[in-house]
Amino acid sequence: MKKLILFALMSTLLFGEGYKEFAKEMSYETNYETALNKAKKENKNLMVLIISNFCPWCTKFEKKTLTDKTVDGALKSKYIPLIINKEEGNFPSYLTAPVVPTVFFVKTNEEKVFHESVGFSSKAEFLNLLKQLK
Repeated sequence: MKKLILFALMSTLLFGEGYKEFAKEMSYETNYETALNKAKKENKNLMVLIISNFCPWCTKFEKKTLTDKTVDGALKSKYIPLIINKEEGNFPSYLTAPVVPTVFFVKTNEEKVFHESVGFSSKAEFLNLLKQLK
């Protein structure tokens, strides 16, 4: 029984930190205030991805959609990307996501959501969304 509990704890730690590796590889911010300040400096809006531990759709969205070079280029040309694990907190209450993954597009100067997308999106769907939000 102790081994099972230890395995569960280790899995939580490993899976819970996986998004930070993704963020580092993709140059996503993981801190709201840092991302907000960067967005203001660069005159861009925020794209905030809310994920959680053990979310297969979050991982699929990261690996199948967001790592695509075309998606990444289109996203970073207009937005500062921020990824937040909702189980860790440390983000404003207006970014509450009952379902993950949820993507919020935020007007930086107002700190106000202007579009919300819930669930997995394919490359084509997400690129189409980015084009629509111009």
